[in-house]
Amino acid sequence: MTSSSNTTESESLESGKDVVEEPVIRRESFAALRRNNVAPRQLRIVTLNAWCLPQPWPIGSTDRVHRLQKIGEYMRNETYDIVGLQELWSYNDFVRLSEQVKDAYPYFHYFHSGFTGSGVCVFSRHPIVSTLTSRYSLNGFAHHIHRGDWFGGKVVGLTEVEIDGDLRVNFYTTHLHAEYDRENDLYLPHRTAQSFELAQFVRHTARGADVVIVTGDLNMEPCDLGFRLILSHAKLFDAWRMSHEVETTDGDDGELLKFRGIAKGGTCDRPDNCYSKKALREKDDSKRIDYMLFKSGRCNVKLEECEITLNQIPGEDLNYSDHVGLRARFTIDDRFRHEKSINTWEPNRPLLIEAIGIVAGGERRARTDRIFFLVLAGICLILILGSLFFEVFPMGFAILRFALTVIGVFFVWQGLIGLTLERKALKAAKQAMQQILNN
Repeated sequence: MTSSSNTTESESLESGKDVVEEPVIRRESFAALRRNNVAPRQLRIVTLNAWCLPQPWPIGSTDRVHRLQKIGEYMRNETYDIVGLQELWSYNDFVRLSEQVKDAYPYFHYFHSGFTGSGVCVFSRHPIVSTLTSRYSLNGFAHHIHRGDWFGGKVVGLTEVEIDGDLRVNFYTTHLHAEYDRENDLYLPHRTAQSFELAQFVRHTARGADVVIVTGDLNMEPCDLGFRLILSHAKLFDAWRMSHEVETTDGDDGELLKFRGIAKGGTCDRPDNCYSKKALREKDDSKRIDYMLFKSGRCNVKLEECEITLNQIPGEDLNYSDHVGLRARFTIDDRFRHEKSINTWEPNRPLLIEAIGIVAGGERRARTDRIFFLVLAGICLILILGSLFFEVFPMGFAILRFALTVIGVFFVWQGLIGLTLERKALKAAKQAMQQILNN
């Protein structure tokens, strides 16, 4: 105790007055007081891959403007607290939709990224107090123009929503790289790295949140490694799986067959969707690739229901999208804790080991591709030099040399820069996984 404190205490004793110490107020006491006195609250969430490519046919999405109008009407008529949308690629579409629903959802945010925009956005009835965008380090390949994932710049977007002035909800929405060929999946290392980055992002930013909700089109089925890694590493619950018993079905497709079909929560390639390919409308092989994941934060969250929504537009033969939406209702109540055995997380270590193998395979492929593209650049150079010895059709050879120069420059860029960036991103993801294993 300092001398001034001794003096003050002596003066108080001499005056015959009791010394009253100031109470030490800790932040934890306010949190405990709030948990003990706040009544349970309902939280309603919906997510949808809206499939709104603005390009003209045949690249763009069919009936885009009409469907977007109907999505807005659905949002206004329902009483959701937060709405997460994916594949709203055009910012002008986002502006039109926000104008349409601003009375019901006065708070909204679009996550800008890439050349075309990330397509990911959030609408909320409650104030959005902060946002954070994390762009995935791997997003496909620039020269795969027919795919378009690289141009979208896929992200995971975080919005911190404040409900009733004291409840903080960390709401994440994302869209991972598409799976175009399951048997020969060139993008599997990218999607695996994205899954790990998503899990890491949620894990590190969810601390301090009262409620954590993760939504989006993950382009993975429930049995896929990347999805299982997200659940295990970020300690998230699958809302659909908690609401519906998983039936075990044996068949030629083995494990995959257990999770396909409308009855298993299929959200894409459904036979009851007018935008599904003809072959997919004749057989129910629909995939569950859109998800609603959640976990308790400082408050406990109880799942009340999770169902399919936004399928067929009422009174029409059209669907809202080529996917269906997911809606869920939660009760925020600190007296409830999850103890369902079906949601016991897998051990993290085997999943990480398998993921490291996939990412390392992508690293090896990137090194091989680098040599391949540099060889192609050398062939272009040889052809350009060889064309200089031909004097016939000068205009034709000039155009040919120009085209070969453009192609050759791209080969050099892809070989020296593009694939180097990819290899380093894969290496970073692999080392991050190894670091967790070592600890």
